[in-house]
Amino acid sequence: MNRLSGLAAALALLTAGCSALDEQPPPPAASAPVSAAPAPTPTFTDVSRGDTESVVNLLKYDARALAVVVEPTVFLDGTAFCTAFGIPGTDARCERDWVTEESKIKVTLPVSTRAKLLTVRGGDPECIDERTGAGACPWSKAELTRQAAPAGGILIRLTTEDGTATRIAELFLP
Repeated sequence: MNRLSGLAAALALLTAGCSALDEQPPPPAASAPVSAAPAPTPTFTDVSRGDTESVVNLLKYDARALAVVVEPTVFLDGTAFCTAFGIPGTDARCERDWVTEESKIKVTLPVSTRAKLLTVRGGDPECIDERTGAGACPWSKAELTRQAAPAGGILIRLTTEDGTATRIAELFLP
C-alpha cells in the first residue's frame, strides 16, 4: 500500500502541471519605444593585468617592498571629458586643461627592480616628454617616496608589464 500511495503521489505531481502546458501564453504587453543606448563612457584601466599604460593617482610608493598603491583614473582634457561623459558644454569642467574621474579603487602592484622612475622636476622643460606630458628626468626612490606621501597622492603615467610597474612618470600639470 505504501508503494501505491507513493506512486499515486508522484503521478499526481507529474500531471499537475500538464494543464498549464495547454494554456496559451498571454499576449505580449505593448513595449515602450526603444531609446538610444547611452553613449559608452571611458573605463578605468585594469593595471593589475597584462601590459598597460595609463594615468593613475599614486597613493604610495614603497622602495623597500618594491610596491606601489595606485588608484586608476580617467584623465582627459575638459572638452573630451565633457563629451565622453555627456556633460553639457556650459559646465565649468569643459573649460579646464584637464579633468580626472577617480575610480575609488586602490590597487597594489609590484614594482620591477629595473623600473624607470621619472620626474618633471617642477616643470623643467628638459624633463617633460612632449608626447605624453610625463616626466623624462630620473627620479630618486627617496624623492618619489616623499612626493607620494601626501594624502591626495600625485598623478603619474604608469606603465605595467604583466601587472608589474615598469615605469612611473610624474605628470606635468601646469
